[in-house]
Amino acid sequence: MSVALNLAPRLAVERIRATKGAGVLDAMAVLAFTVSSWLALTVAGGTWMFVARWRVDGALNDPMWVDVAPAYVGLAGFACALLTIPVLALGGAAARLGARGRSRRLASLRLVGMTSGEVVKMSVLETLVQAVAGVVLGSVVFVASLPAWQLISFQGQNIEAREMLPQWWLWLAVVGVLLMLAVMSTIVGLRRVSISPLGVARDETPKRLKTWRLVLVVLLVTGFMIYSQSADIANLVGLVLTVVFLTIVIGSITVVGPWLLQLIAKPRTRTSKVPKLLAARRILDDPRAAWRNVAAVALLGFIAGFTVNIPVTTSGGAADVYQETFVRDIQTGVAITLVVGLILAATATLISQASGVFDRASEAVAMDRMGVPRAVHAAVRRSQVLVPLAVALGTSVPLGFLLSTVTATETEGFPTLGVVLLASTVLVGFLLTLGAAEACRPLQTGVLGEQRRRND
Repeated sequence: MSVALNLAPRLAVERIRATKGAGVLDAMAVLAFTVSSWLALTVAGGTWMFVARWRVDGALNDPMWVDVAPAYVGLAGFACALLTIPVLALGGAAARLGARGRSRRLASLRLVGMTSGEVVKMSVLETLVQAVAGVVLGSVVFVASLPAWQLISFQGQNIEAREMLPQWWLWLAVVGVLLMLAVMSTIVGLRRVSISPLGVARDETPKRLKTWRLVLVVLLVTGFMIYSQSADIANLVGLVLTVVFLTIVIGSITVVGPWLLQLIAKPRTRTSKVPKLLAARRILDDPRAAWRNVAAVALLGFIAGFTVNIPVTTSGGAADVYQETFVRDIQTGVAITLVVGLILAATATLISQASGVFDRASEAVAMDRMGVPRAVHAAVRRSQVLVPLAVALGTSVPLGFLLSTVTATETEGFPTLGVVLLASTVLVGFLLTLGAAEACRPLQTGVLGEQRRRND
């Protein structure tokens, strides 16, 4: 057995069992994998439920629902596609958690004789231990949460726990994708900095982002607005094409978001206020990482903005009672999607900020020894989160509302509820994101307290 294969699992388990330092990061990585696997299985189970009700004879108690069953499958698939982005992003963030500290530790192993291949293999195995632990815990939480779904109804009948259980192959596919993402994120994260003492010491600054990102998004939004005028969503092909196009447009927010942060952070560096200056410098140093803190909230802002004018008519010829139920089901589905997204957003912000505390430990200690008040660190974290959050919501909400106005065929139904969902999403997203940043205060205090020489 190779040294890496023998040593990596032991180190990962021991760090997870630790109560401070790297053990906190590894425990948070397991937490992130737990949340991502739990919610990924939940989303997959819900989509499978609608597919099974559509395809299995007798699954729907009322044959009238057979006409609109494909619409449920399409909407569930759209929600699944939307939530796939933050779920996978959370898994990737867990794999990159504490990347800088890990790179320095692995570089030291190179000094004692381990090869680059062995170091990469060791890091991948450590991440797999965390991911497997998180997937197992997430699966347990998913199964334990199944009875709670019986309180919710779709298509005129309550959800049964067995309906939310995906087929074994779908379960394995979800788990496999999460594990594969963890491995790929680890390899890519380590390759960005060569695993050698010189590669880590250089700590290169990422290149500036280019204006083509904004041009691409403008072209996609314009193209979708033109396409939506002639799109026929009454048939399955038109619905699928519209959903795919809309998903691409939503994904483009992630492309332009970091560029906007870079644009806004640059003038903010011309200030004499230390917290504002440090936060702007850190955002400018890596706008992609700053955007990842709020990417899930940006997605939720788009969904909330889009649902303000969501269409409420059906094309299945159902009676008024069926149309009312269909509208209520859409409301329930949107609310569930937003709740799942908010959980993902809060978790992603928490682990990202925790990682930043440990990655910048030496910088924080140096500032502390120079006499910088410790309250400055908390102020920097707040500014580092609130500025990207304002950009994310200020971009995604208007974009969602704009696309909603060109795709909506009827706006009378529940505009008041749409406004309530929008306001609630913005408020709760703001509070959860800010709360996740504030939750890192004990970690910052621990870092400043531990990394001191004993004779200081």
